[in-house]
Amino acid sequence: MSESRDPLNVLRGGDLSVAPDPSFAARLRSRLEAAADLFERQPERTRGVSMSGTDTVLADLAAPPAARAAAIPYLAVADARRALAWYADAWGADVLGEPIVMADGRIGHAELQISGGVFYLADEYPELGLKAPAGRAVSVSLMLAVADVDYALRRAHDLGAEVQREPYDAHGARNATIVDPFGHRWMLTGPVAGAAVPIRHGDAGYVAVWTPDAERAAAFYAEVLGWQYEPATGRRVRKPGLRIGFSSNPGERTLMCCYAVDDLAAARAAVTDGGGTVGDVEEFDFGTVLAAVDPQGRRFGVFVPAAGETRPELNGAGPGDLSYITYETTDSAVFRSFYGRVLSWTFEPGRVSDGWAVRDTHPMAGAAGGCAAPVTVPMWTVADIEAAVARVRAAGGSVIDEPSQQAYGKSALCTDDQGTRFYLGEI
Repeated sequence: MSESRDPLNVLRGGDLSVAPDPSFAARLRSRLEAAADLFERQPERTRGVSMSGTDTVLADLAAPPAARAAAIPYLAVADARRALAWYADAWGADVLGEPIVMADGRIGHAELQISGGVFYLADEYPELGLKAPAGRAVSVSLMLAVADVDYALRRAHDLGAEVQREPYDAHGARNATIVDPFGHRWMLTGPVAGAAVPIRHGDAGYVAVWTPDAERAAAFYAEVLGWQYEPATGRRVRKPGLRIGFSSNPGERTLMCCYAVDDLAAARAAVTDGGGTVGDVEEFDFGTVLAAVDPQGRRFGVFVPAAGETRPELNGAGPGDLSYITYETTDSAVFRSFYGRVLSWTFEPGRVSDGWAVRDTHPMAGAAGGCAAPVTVPMWTVADIEAAVARVRAAGGSVIDEPSQQAYGKSALCTDDQGTRFYLGEI
């Protein structure tokens, strides 16, 4: 690989004048060299070749260490161009970068992303011992997680796949098996239809909008988000999914969150050992709740869930739902240490300075360090952000940041008519 085409050059000079971490460089170079092995055996065909997916590899390897597949599937197929189109149509796979085309017209390397993972494929190279499965005889099966096994099976069958096993339920999952038109065997797995996923340690199971006047806040959010308020049920919003409430707290303009834990006694010890304080224990319909305050003054709750409590959606199920939580904190290191201890949260760096994504928690969340005070800011999902912003103004609120396009959709930063900040998200 020539110096001018070394992907590690992006870490030298320019705006990122840093030397690559030696272990990072070794892992990256090993992965790229493995992908290029095919061409090293045919040197006359490698001149001028640029590796596809370099940005993806850099981003992937720059992230904090995480559980990874033991091996990346690399499929040999009889018609790579047709296979790329088939996997896109059947599985919704995205091609990363441009496939590498060899001098004889065969595709020598292509990368696809699907269900959060990556796999490679290339045309057959019999001269190198690389052949597609023959006679429906395979030595490797590929397991693919899908949202709807029945739909994925029907889609694959309609596009020419052979169904080896119809959908069935086993071990808490819905499963099926197909052989694609190129001879590769796929074991589909997904949730059982209608099966509820239990809430997990560290998930938010209840949130409450804390403002000086709960009744006034309920009227505002009814106008903006269409919430129906039920004072008789503990100031709850009448809607399915994550429980949302209101609470009058003079001087407070934040979102109070209550998190599921496996053991209340262990959580109590973790809070106090981490520098926080604990309050009273109360019984609610969703579980036994312990009030607490973190070392920076943020009030929250932990609870042992009642039987049957389900996991909230990652980004909400639709308009009016909570789709993201931003934790503004004065010291992100203290925040991460404390909630890592109490809720087993882990973090990865975000895209902004001192920004941190909370990993594997529902709803999705992130922390922003260096803020003036500990405030929790929700994002509420809307179907039409321009119309929602107009409703904010009509209800007496204000718009701090006008709607703007983000990677996930559109967002706007607003306040309600009492100055409580929130985001609107059209996802």
